[in-house]
Amino acid sequence: MRTRRLTGLILATIVTLSGAIQAQDFPSKPLRMVIPFPPGGAGDITTRILADTMSKGLGQPVIVDNKPGAGAVTGYEFVARAPADGYTILVVFPSFVINPAIRTGLSYDPAKNFQAVGQAMWLPMAITVGLEVPATTLKELIALARAKPGELAYGTPGVGTTHHVVAEMFRLAVGINIFHAPYAGGVPALTAAVGGHLPVAVTNVTEAAPFAKIGKVRVLVVTSAERAAALPDVPTLRELGYPELEATNWSGLVVPKGTPPAVITRLNAELVHALNNAAVQEKFQANGMFPSPGTPEQFAAKLESEATRFAKVAKEAGVKAE
Repeated sequence: MRTRRLTGLILATIVTLSGAIQAQDFPSKPLRMVIPFPPGGAGDITTRILADTMSKGLGQPVIVDNKPGAGAVTGYEFVARAPADGYTILVVFPSFVINPAIRTGLSYDPAKNFQAVGQAMWLPMAITVGLEVPATTLKELIALARAKPGELAYGTPGVGTTHHVVAEMFRLAVGINIFHAPYAGGVPALTAAVGGHLPVAVTNVTEAAPFAKIGKVRVLVVTSAERAAALPDVPTLRELGYPELEATNWSGLVVPKGTPPAVITRLNAELVHALNNAAVQEKFQANGMFPSPGTPEQFAAKLESEATRFAKVAKEAGVKAE
């Protein structure tokens, strides 16, 4: 019995020392940063900004690898199978924790297959109406929906997106009967609202603001705790009496489970350093995004709380991936 315990202690020590040695040499080759979306979008742009800045601190190239498909599942599952050595980093979005609640047959589990490195950014969303809709405030929109149950549609960038789940959370909370109309992105939904084909659109503020500024749509509320700089006259959900419905879009970095703690600490340090860089902050904010530096523990807690919150909404609303 004593021999067995001693053997276990020796093995544990070897594993710990091996991880420590690996962390000391890290990184000794280029890293891969996987984003589960196609090139060109705002998330891709900010990922490339981060990768470029982090590569300078790490002393190795950080290569951005776009792996879109299946509502981001392709990229998430790819990294779940990668070695836990810190050389493959995954950029995650709310779909990372929403997918398990609305899809079956996934081969990844956010909690079991990954470890948090840190949050990267957040951005607010907006509830917008077309000019033909007789509602100039959120209160009036709720009243209109109650007067016409089942007649109003709301558009989002797609089934299972943050926008879809947040819209359903709002619908359930205020007790209205409106139905979902998925679009292939926020701008197509807003274009439909401009054309009078869609009453309500739930998109990122960065997408809604240009249409609102030229008087093509009305933005009734933003979903963040503070007003959006791009739409300073638009109230927040908190101001209108719905603080429990506050939500933002966000992104962050994770690595495969089992990555040495010292490697995660190094990656987090470079992420935080990049997010505190004035040039990076300026570029993020130019894309309507707010840097959000923090610890791995803080991001892990956010992933857990968001997973719980979104799963509850998805179940109550019956949200399922198509």
